[in-house]
Amino acid sequence: MQIEAYLGMMKDKGASDLYLKVGSPVVMRIDGHLIRMSEDLLMDREMEEAVQAILNEHQWHVFSERPDMDFAYTLPAGIRFRINLFRQQGHIGLVARLISGSELKFKDLNLPFVLQDIAELPRGLVIVTGATGSGKSTTLAAMIHHINANYSRHIMTVEDPVEFLHSDIRSLVNQREVGYDTCSFKDALRQVVRQSPDVILIGEMRDTDTMVTALSAAQTGHLVLTTLHTVDVAHTLDRIINYFPDYLQKQIRVELSECLQAIICMRLLRRHNQAGRIPAMEIMRTTSSIKKALLEGEFWRLKELIQNGTETGMQTFNQSLLQLYKSKQISFEEALMASSNPEEFKLNAQGMFTGTDSIRISKNLG
Repeated sequence: MQIEAYLGMMKDKGASDLYLKVGSPVVMRIDGHLIRMSEDLLMDREMEEAVQAILNEHQWHVFSERPDMDFAYTLPAGIRFRINLFRQQGHIGLVARLISGSELKFKDLNLPFVLQDIAELPRGLVIVTGATGSGKSTTLAAMIHHINANYSRHIMTVEDPVEFLHSDIRSLVNQREVGYDTCSFKDALRQVVRQSPDVILIGEMRDTDTMVTALSAAQTGHLVLTTLHTVDVAHTLDRIINYFPDYLQKQIRVELSECLQAIICMRLLRRHNQAGRIPAMEIMRTTSSIKKALLEGEFWRLKELIQNGTETGMQTFNQSLLQLYKSKQISFEEALMASSNPEEFKLNAQGMFTGTDSIRISKNLG
């Protein structure tokens, strides 16, 4: 099997992912749908040869000794992929994610303008969340690109693996890959503040140590960008705080209220009547009211505060979905499926809103 041919085919077909599984045909994810690319079933020998074709000797040795592996791979044409290798039922499996090679501008990626304001912040913690494949890495890459293109700053990234490669424009960008440039996130983050950065990108907050370092760096004058696999703002804050024992949770809420600048939650949706996908986003910025809610642990208040914070660029998922639906970029069914509160969305789509801000919201969306 010519794996490079299939990887090269992904861009032409608009595929986001390639799946290789022994005993199954080659499959690609196109606009969110899994599509079989042939009827031929992959055999063990074919899979092993395909994997060896894209691994160097060191990588093959590492994969031979452990069952999982992440790495980045670039075709001679310059097309780049994030690849995960794993073993299942005694066979090798592979999933390749196409890394967008397009220019990383907010407008081209259908990202709201408020993300530019957030990227330009001098300090604080910014968290981008969502499920795998929701656009987190691309959004962070766009923010890094904007900083790099417009400001003279030292940007340090710690990633597993490095996905988007950034050349120096106005900034100096150093990108460290876990497993190759550093042994672990923990080791890299122990040293990162000593490397005199202005901006720190942490590929993912995976554990308590990573979270402590991110909070500390954000409190000491750095802009820290990172990700979490959570579905919305409230779950993101719950996840962070519950990583810590009960006796520390109040202190963590205090630290978050002091350094958290924004939480951006993403879901990628299929476009209506055309190919491609478009992001829906819940965006929270830390205003004085939200700081108070964080300090008091009143996360149930966040939805209303976000809903009423449109002047600062905030929006709930339903507000984002409604804008996309009203502008005919997504279908009603797609919006309903993506909504965390489908019944509320149905009412919103009919022009009915609740709360003291209902008249203003209705006018803004009309």
